[in-house]
Amino acid sequence: METIERKPRSREQARSGIIKTAKAIARQEGWQAVSIRKIADAIEYSAPIVYEYFDSKDILLDEIRNEGFRHLYQEYERILKLYRDPEKRLYEISLVQWEFARQQPEIYQVMYNMDGAFCTIPVYQSETMQEVSRLVREAIFSFIPKADESIRRLHFQWLSVSHGTIMLAMLLKDEQSLDQSEQIYRETMRRFVRELR
Repeated sequence: METIERKPRSREQARSGIIKTAKAIARQEGWQAVSIRKIADAIEYSAPIVYEYFDSKDILLDEIRNEGFRHLYQEYERILKLYRDPEKRLYEISLVQWEFARQQPEIYQVMYNMDGAFCTIPVYQSETMQEVSRLVREAIFSFIPKADESIRRLHFQWLSVSHGTIMLAMLLKDEQSLDQSEQIYRETMRRFVRELR
């Protein structure tokens, strides 16, 4: 009985190890350097064993992408419960988005197909991404109760401003410090939230 219980646990550990190694390679060398062969070499597995867990690099990237969206979902949900003020909620959600991109850029890159982290599985087909979007729309709706189409439009604007600023900050990090970019991001998102009223 003990052996049967240990086997699934070791499979999950191997799977987690593959994901962790892929992210470590990406953080050091960029997503272009990540391959199933390189991951296998790093964890001293053969490539066919890695393929037992992930049929392709796309499947692996999609799993990492979903991990990122699951994290954002939990954080957004926490903020919706923590704050009553609708403007504060949306602003804090925006800050979570920034902080996540800053702390875990390799995951953020996969989530939005940035910097060579190209996944052919469309991001908008991701159920976890849809759930995250639903929470942001809920935050917007809480202080602007409008029709679904208007809320979708406002969500698109919020995502464009938030993600666009983050993407530029990542792209220009050698020319402008992330601290400077964060200040601009905070001011921009504060203004955006205020103007929604």
